[in-house]
Amino acid sequence: MQTHQHDVVYYGVVNLVDNNYIMGAIDVWRCRGCDQLFCEDKRYGMTDLAPEVGLPKIEPNTHWAALICTRDKGSNWTLTQVKPGMTIAHSCTPDTKVELTVGPGYDLETGPASGIGKHRIIVIEKFVNLAVDVQTGQKHTTTTNAYQALGKPFSFTPPLSSTTIAPSKYNILNLTSLLFLATAVWGIVLAVSASGFPSSSATELRIIFAGVAAGAMVSTYMLSRRRLWSPLLGLGLAAIGLVVYADARIGLGFGFADYALSLLLLADIAAAWLARERIKGLIEKQWHPLDMPAYG
Repeated sequence: MQTHQHDVVYYGVVNLVDNNYIMGAIDVWRCRGCDQLFCEDKRYGMTDLAPEVGLPKIEPNTHWAALICTRDKGSNWTLTQVKPGMTIAHSCTPDTKVELTVGPGYDLETGPASGIGKHRIIVIEKFVNLAVDVQTGQKHTTTTNAYQALGKPFSFTPPLSSTTIAPSKYNILNLTSLLFLATAVWGIVLAVSASGFPSSSATELRIIFAGVAAGAMVSTYMLSRRRLWSPLLGLGLAAIGLVVYADARIGLGFGFADYALSLLLLADIAAAWLARERIKGLIEKQWHPLDMPAYG
C-alpha cells in the first residue's frame, strides 16, 4: 500500500509568553495535501540539531501541544502530543516524577501526585501566528520583550505600525463607512416616517428602506473587517435605494432633501467601488504563510 507523500510548507509560529517575556517559540508546518501539522520547538540558546531527520511525526488522533510547568521562579515548557485520556509523564525537577492525565477539554486532571508546579496544556493549532500567555492559556495581547525601542534595550515601546506610517491608505475605507452609516440613518428615517411617499405604496417602500438601512449597517461592520464583498453589498443597496426613491418621487417633484439623498446614494456607489479596489489591493499584497516554501 502506497503511503501519502507529504508536501510540507511553513504555516506559522506560536510565541510562548511568561510575564511579558518570550520564553520560546514553536514553528508550525502543514502538509498541503492532508493538512497534517508538524511542529518544532525553538528555545533561546539551543543550537543542537534535532535527533530525527526531517520534521517530527505525530501519532494518529493526537494534537501538538505545549505542556507548561509554572513554579515560583518562572515557567518551563515541553512540546508534546496529547489527546483526551492520555497520561503524560512529567518531571517538575530532576528529582520528581509525576503522571498527568489529559481531560476531555485538554485540561489536566489533578491527582494526588500532581507535582510541585502548576501545569497547563496549550493546544498549538489554536494559537498559530499568535502569542499565548502560558500562565492563563489565553492569547497575549500586550507588548513583550521582543518589541524593544532603539537605544532602549529594556523598554517595551512597540514599533510604529503600518497604519501610523501610512494612514492614508485606509482613508477611503473610513469615508465609505461614514457614508454607509449616513445612509443607514436616512433609511431608518424614511422607513419610520414614509415622508413624501405615495400612500398607495408607502408600506412597500418602508420595507425596502428598512432593508436598505439594515444592509448598510451590515456593510459598515463587515467593511471594518476588511471583507471584499462588503463594499459590493453597500453599492448594490445604494443603487436599489436610488432607483426606488427616484421612482417614488419622480411624479411628485424633487426638493432639496431629495437631491441631498440622491447625492448621498451616488456617493455611496462611488466610494464603495473605491473601497473594494483598496481592500482588493491590500489582500493581494498580504503575505500568506503557505507562500513560503519549506526549507530543510
